[in-house]
Parts: sequence; C-alpha cells; structure tokens
Amino acid sequence: MSNSSLNESVSSDIQRRVSLTGGSMLRRRSSIESTRLERRRTIEEEFSEVAAENVGRALPEGFNAKFSDFRETTFLIKTKKYHSIILNIIHGAIWGVLVRKGLTVLTTYNGSYLSGVVWANFTACIVMGLFVDGEEVWSILVDEHADKYPHKGAIPLYTGVTTGFCGTVSSFSSVILEAFNKAADTEIGISYNYPNGAYGIMQFLGVILAQFGLSIMGFHIGKQTSAVVDNYIRPLKKHQYQTLESISIGMAIILTIITCVLIGVEDDGAWRSWTFSMFFAPFGAVLRFYLSKYLNSKIENFPLGTFTANVGGSLLLGIFTLIGRGRLGAKGRINTSIIGCHVLNGLDDGFCGGLTTVSTFVVELFGLKTVYGYQYGVSSIMVSFAMIILVLGTYNWTVGLTDPYCS
Repeated sequence: MSNSSLNESVSSDIQRRVSLTGGSMLRRRSSIESTRLERRRTIEEEFSEVAAENVGRALPEGFNAKFSDFRETTFLIKTKKYHSIILNIIHGAIWGVLVRKGLTVLTTYNGSYLSGVVWANFTACIVMGLFVDGEEVWSILVDEHADKYPHKGAIPLYTGVTTGFCGTVSSFSSVILEAFNKAADTEIGISYNYPNGAYGIMQFLGVILAQFGLSIMGFHIGKQTSAVVDNYIRPLKKHQYQTLESISIGMAIILTIITCVLIGVEDDGAWRSWTFSMFFAPFGAVLRFYLSKYLNSKIENFPLGTFTANVGGSLLLGIFTLIGRGRLGAKGRINTSIIGCHVLNGLDDGFCGGLTTVSTFVVELFGLKTVYGYQYGVSSIMVSFAMIILVLGTYNWTVGLTDPYCS
C-alpha cells in the first residue's frame, strides 16, 4: 500500500472516531441539558405549589379548589364565627372607600401625569403585599391558638384589613370604566377627537398596562417591605388582639350609625357624594366576601368568586353610569335629579367599588401558575370590558352620553 493511501486511511479513521466522539459528546450534553431543564421545571412547579398554598391561606376567602379548608357549605350569617369577620369587613370597607375617594381627589388635577383610581389601586396593593406576606404579627395567634385561628386568613381583624380595607381601596370596575371612557372618548368634560377609532385601542391598552402594571409593582413593594418589617415587629398577644378586634367592631357600628345620620341630616352635595359611598361600600365588600367564599373553590385554578364579583360589579357600574349619563331624546337626560345623581355616585364609588377589587385580583394572579394566571387575568379583563361595551357602549353609539347632572 502506498504512503498516500495509508495516510488517507488513517485520516479517514481519525475523522470517523472524532465524528463518533463528537456525536457522543453532543448527545451527552443534550441529555444533561434536558435533565437540568426537567429539574428546573420540577423546582418551579414545586415553588408554584408552595406559593399558591401560601396565598390560599393568606386570603380569607381562599382562591383555589385545591385548598379544601376554605370551602363553605353553610350560610355564613348563621355561623357565629363570621359575625366578627363581617363587622371587621364593614369597618375596613368604610375607611377603604374614603381613602379611594380621597386619593382620587388629591391626584386629579390639570396637568397630572397619572390621576384617579390608579393611585388607590397602587396603595391598596402595597398594603395587601405587607399583610399577605407578613407573618410575625400573627404568629402567636396562629401557633398557640390554632383551634380558633388555624391560619391568619381566619383572623377577623386580618380579614377586615385585606378583604375590607384593601379590597375597597382598590376598584376593578373603575379601571374597566376608565378604559372604556378612554377608548370611546367619553370622559366627563373632555373630548380628544381621535383621528380614527384605532386610537381607542391604544388608549385601552394604555389604561390596562398602566393600571395593572403599577398594581403588580405595588404588591411587590409590599411583599419586600414586609420581609424587613417582620424583623422589627412584635407578635400580637391574644389579649392585645382581642382589644384591637373589639375596637374595630365598635368602630364599624359607630361609623355605620354616623353614616346613616349624615345621609338624613346633611343635604349638601359635597357631603352626599361621600356619605352615600360610605353607606353602600360595606354591602359591596361583604357580597364580594360571600361570593369568593362560596365560589372560589368551585373551579380549580380559576377563582370564580372574585371573577364573578369583578365582572358583575363592572356590569352594574355600566348600568349605573348609563342611568347617570345617558341622554334621552335630543336634549333630555335619563336622570334629572340631584339626589338621584348623588345616589348613583354612591352606588358607583361605594357599592361597585366595594364589590370589585384589584388588590385581591393581583394576589390571586401571583398564586396561580403562569398559564392559569394569564387565563384568569385576561378573561377577567376582557369579559368585564365586554359587559361595559354591551351596556354603555351600545347606548353611547345609538343615543349618546352626556355629563352627569351633578358634575
């Protein structure tokens, strides 16, 4: 055999071996990467399960069918343990609607970059993050009195802050109505005259992204702050907690009486808008608690109760807005009464604001796996927006809207 043939044979053999070795190494690398990816997915799934369980126990209403300890089969009001919870929700809801209306007034002015309910939602989510992730203050109650408080979601005062206060400070229906007004160019006292209807789509997306983006950021801030606060806060002892709960229950009764008295004796427009909101807010918040308590456990990975509250509240807000702003004929309007306008404002800000929530909605998104979170979030927003279009949009495009009688 010639030297050239021998060299070619050796070279071919070397190339074959290198090729086999390289292929083997590639397969080995691929196998290692596949194992790592599978391990990472497993860890992520386990982390999601733990996060979901923690969120489920942190929300007084529960939010996932997997957590059977939140399921209810009896009417709440017949169970004595819920009396203090309902009163704490009432107390939180009254303060919640006052904070929301106050923040809306303070942040709405000429030249404001962000105004209205966005600041209320942001604030509510910060407080929600603080309490959902905060464990230290409730540790004695949960550890030493587990028979009465098996988890912090069963603590009435905690429920008053999260479901009552945070749930009412934030308002899902107001976000959807704002998105509609921006998209349809129907804001009160302002007309932008978009070049064409497609600009309304951008306005809709702008409202949704800004509102929920800031709310999610607020929840992150609250969670991270709670990790610091827990290092400096002392746990509540049972007698201290009972004192605070008694004060909260007493304040709920006192504020309810004051609200009813003010509605009866104060006929000034500036007062009525606030007092009617204070009157209706507890009804919305308590109804939301009932809906979530019974329906959230019906469908796995889809909090049906909160979904129903947000969609139903958005539908009602569309109806109330139609009555308050709808035209009647060429120059007439549906509502021609000052008191009627104040009642409608109370139903808008109070009942619908208390019935719908962004803070609980954001917590539930964090507790669901990514794909279920997107399904729940997108369906909640789109179905609620469809309700507003069905009621308010069709009337606006066929008859028309005007400014409220008491604007």
